[in-house]
Amino acid sequence: MTWAEFQIRLFAYNRIQKMEWLKLRELAWASLIGSHYDPKKLPKSKDSFMPLDFDKSKSIGVSEEQKAAFIAATKQYLTNSSNAKNRN
Repeated sequence: MTWAEFQIRLFAYNRIQKMEWLKLRELAWASLIGSHYDPKKLPKSKDSFMPLDFDKSKSIGVSEEQKAAFIAATKQYLTNSSNAKNRN
């Protein structure tokens, strides 16, 4: 897997995780307002109830150390696989 493929998979993984959190937030919101809770104590919106601003709160991605480790592992795999091909 190349670095670009890894970044695409990381983006897709983060998107899937955000959708799962949106489903969970919807379920939690429905259970909160459906339990005849005091309306004065309810949050004004779903977003204030459970904010999901992943992009704003922290940087989603990988650090430089993780990138370097991934590239080193890829190089090691390629050298091992080319050595295995040369032996056969």
